[in-house]
Parts: sequence; structure tokens; C-alpha cells
Amino acid sequence: MLKLMIMLASLFLALPASHAATSLQLDPINGSIEGDAGDTVGWGFLLTNTQNYLVVTGAEFQSSSSSGTFTDLISAPDNFFVVGPGFGASTAWGQTFDATSQIGVGSFKIADDATQDTIYGQIVLTYDLFTRSPFNPLFDPDTDTLSNGNFLTANASIKINTVPLPAAAWLFAAALAGLGLSGQRRRI
Repeated sequence: MLKLMIMLASLFLALPASHAATSLQLDPINGSIEGDAGDTVGWGFLLTNTQNYLVVTGAEFQSSSSSGTFTDLISAPDNFFVVGPGFGASTAWGQTFDATSQIGVGSFKIADDATQDTIYGQIVLTYDLFTRSPFNPLFDPDTDTLSNGNFLTANASIKINTVPLPAAAWLFAAALAGLGLSGQRRRI
């Protein structure tokens, strides 16, 4: 029994705790955004990491649909941030989406000819982990790198609003239909 407890304890200590302390939450919380064909919409985020130092390296929207284009905002050079427990870092980093300021996890330009009702997929965030903050003057990427190419995922979707025809278009269509009917009656 003691041997089993020692084995389980050593196995638990060998697991990378840094991954358990890292999470990604989209804004809105359910990951569902909406817009019209041709609109640019996007997601905000809250990224937490309580152990080691996390640096985001990229984001993408993975979906089987091609009804638009995703733009990674979170890993832009002017959006550099270290998420961790100290030395120029914070254990939480969040941004609301703002197309003008180019902040958030990413934006999605809905195709002008999009016909789908909803595009389903997920945001995949990639990051690297370090034992020391990249802001620390003693930081050395060769000795302070824990792991590269880690990832977090969050379900995401884009609802494409159908744009109803304006009232004037309906009146015009009704007038054309009426003219067509009156023309048929005269021929009879």
C-alpha cells in the first residue's frame, strides 16, 4: 500500500501543473457572436495563468466553413503581454473586442456572399511557457523555456443575420406583380 501511494505521489508530481493553471474564456462567455454578411465581428477574452510565465504566440478560428476570414489580434507585436505570477506580468489578461483598436483574441470578416445561418468552430490559442518572465533582465530563452506550442481551445460561433428587404423593395415588388397580373387580364 505504501509503495502504491509513493508511486501515485511521484506520478502526480511529474505531471505538468502549468497546464492545469491556464485557462481561456471568450467574451461573450458562450463564444457566440453575430453580424451581417460583410461585417467584421470578433471575440474578447480573459486569459489566466497562475504558474510560470505564458506568452501567446498565435490564435486561429478553426471551422469547416469558408464563409469569412479570421484575423489574429492577440499575438500582434504591439499586443505583447506576459501572463504569470509576477515580474512585469499579471496572472490574468483580458480585452474586449474592438475592431478600431485591433484588440481582442481575433476578428472575423463575414464574407459578403455568406449564406450560412451559423458558422461553428473553435478558437485555438497557442502559447509558450517560461520559468522566468521575458521582462526579467536575467531572462534567457535557452534556459528559461519550459515548453513551446502549447494550446488552449474555446468553442466559438458566428451567427449570420439575414437582412430583410426594405419596405420600399416590397412595395416595388408588389407593384410589379400587380402590373403583371393586370397585363394578363387584358390579354384574355
